[in-house]
Amino acid sequence: MISFYRFIFGLSILFISYSAFTPSDSNSSIENLDKILHFTAFLYLAFLLDLSSKHPLNENKQLLLMLIFYAGLIEFIQFFLPYRSAETLDFLFDLLGILVYFVFAPRIKLRLRK
Repeated sequence: MISFYRFIFGLSILFISYSAFTPSDSNSSIENLDKILHFTAFLYLAFLLDLSSKHPLNENKQLLLMLIFYAGLIEFIQFFLPYRSAETLDFLFDLLGILVYFVFAPRIKLRLRK
């Protein structure tokens, strides 16, 4: 089952990377949709990365650092793309998504075991 989650994680990285590096239609009627998408994407990636690992993500600091590096890399690359903009707030919402996963995942796992 871990192989399946790793495959889904890889596809998700490709999709998120494609979305982050192609021109976007910023005419959304939802205020701060970009921040919501950053938060949700990294909450989802943290969840998939946790399922893809043999050990819990909070015990695997290298994977956690890899995910944080990926969040920073997206903003770094967007800085050089004329049709995108790099924003520190986007990076902070990426980190917030990861943090929220770490806060709630152990509680959810405990309830599932009972």
